[in-house]
Amino acid sequence: MVKNIIETGIPKVKQYLSERNEALQVSEIAEHLGVVDGTAFGLLDLMCAFGIIEKVKRGRAYYFLKDVYSDEQIKAMLPPEKPPRVPRPRGRPRRPKPHRVSFKDEYLSALEERASSGDGLSALAFLSLPQEEAAETPLTKPPLEWEKDVESKESKPEHLIKNEPFATIKYLPKNVRRLSQSETSYLKSLLKCLSGGEGLERYNTVFSKFSALEHGRYGEEFYFSMGSNSWDNVRKITVDSSISDYMVLPIIEANRWSSWNDFLAGLKYTRRYSRGDYDEMLDNFIESGHKLVEIAVKNRGTIYVKNMLKKKIMERGITDQVETSRVDEWIYLEKIE
Repeated sequence: MVKNIIETGIPKVKQYLSERNEALQVSEIAEHLGVVDGTAFGLLDLMCAFGIIEKVKRGRAYYFLKDVYSDEQIKAMLPPEKPPRVPRPRGRPRRPKPHRVSFKDEYLSALEERASSGDGLSALAFLSLPQEEAAETPLTKPPLEWEKDVESKESKPEHLIKNEPFATIKYLPKNVRRLSQSETSYLKSLLKCLSGGEGLERYNTVFSKFSALEHGRYGEEFYFSMGSNSWDNVRKITVDSSISDYMVLPIIEANRWSSWNDFLAGLKYTRRYSRGDYDEMLDNFIESGHKLVEIAVKNRGTIYVKNMLKKKIMERGITDQVETSRVDEWIYLEKIE
């Protein structure tokens, strides 16, 4: 069918353009051929590619035979070009604020006029300066030596993190150990808030000195890499000692907060929970051995049931073991590893 349209359509279009002797649009040619505009558009583009006709945009596309008309004839066949549209300003035009001249400005402008008119010495005398002293006193005072030194030195902010390129993983020091995924994520969350720690989120592999890790700390030197292959490039990150002293491993931080929560819990009266539906749900889930279960709620609101389960979890002190969540009409209990 396509071959038939090309073989019969191209001669018809050439004859029709020659008879009309004017620039035509796609809709006019499609009506003459008895096809839809999309078919006629594809046929016309093919004829343009073969160099049979030319295409000119004047708001819409116009087609005419190539190498038949002069520039004046083409200009007469096509509609006139529209002038470029000037965008209008949006909103109401703002009224210019009246310029108010203060007394200080008037006073200084008057002194400048007197100085430019030749009465500069008298103007300076008006400012309680003797004319001879005013004539000998330079208008600009040369800067002092220490002022020149201060201006020449640019003050650069000191970064708490030093980021510099290293070799590859093959040449890492022997006393470093690779951090786990949780230790790496926790370290990147600590460093991203400090100046100089930008761009460290994209590194997935981090090494630190074993001497610091065995004492529960990250240390001062880290080696960041995109992978763990021997040819992967490494960047050496050095943290200021004033910050590295407080950077402990996440397990140490969790134990610290756990001890603090236990201390706070000892100051308050804790009542024993009574067994009920929600306690039974938690016991069955813990004893089942499943990591994730789905609970269907009937005759109760899902938000209410989720809050009650969360309250029971907090009363038992197992927030680090079991977590509850809600999606639409379903509630989930999940074990935290």
